[in-house]
Amino acid sequence: MFYFHLAVIFLVVAAITGQLCVAQAERNGHDLRHFNVTLTALNTTHPNANHTGAPLVLGQNGASTGISFYVTSTYASYPYDDYPTLALVNKTLRAYTTSGRWITNATDVSSGGTLGWVTTTIYAHPAPEVYSAVKVPAYEHPLLAVHGFHNLWSLCPFPGTYPQTNIVFNASDSSILAYDRAACYPVVITMIPCRNS
Repeated sequence: MFYFHLAVIFLVVAAITGQLCVAQAERNGHDLRHFNVTLTALNTTHPNANHTGAPLVLGQNGASTGISFYVTSTYASYPYDDYPTLALVNKTLRAYTTSGRWITNATDVSSGGTLGWVTTTIYAHPAPEVYSAVKVPAYEHPLLAVHGFHNLWSLCPFPGTYPQTNIVFNASDSSILAYDRAACYPVVITMIPCRNS
């Protein structure tokens, strides 16, 4: 019964996220190529609740004066979606607010680290050009790759007062981050295109 409810939640969130993505782009009159995807994590070792995977969002990861940090989390562990639309532009990943504003970029990711994001209007720093979309015949949608690898992503639970399940690249026992490698499981990150209808 639990898995049935979880499947229903994932389907509803995926549908809502896709609708927000399109509605936002159309409302702001932006070129849909720059408002084009949402991300989901598809388990590669166990059955999934649906064919697209668990919806991913930018989960809170700290802040300082003029800058905020995010980490890619499952919607189930961080049920807020302040950046419903993402875009892959010139090998960079951008995140757009619900109003269509772009001040957030994905950071570079290293082995054992999370897929992070930075939001700032004060500091100018070029976004890393390390991301790409790859089409793999076994999957309906393109997959997100970093440094050319699409098959080294994992979902890992992070402990804390407000625990989140985050995307980790090439999860490792030697990572300095606070996750238990044994609790992680491999995923691919699907890039669900925004629909025009």
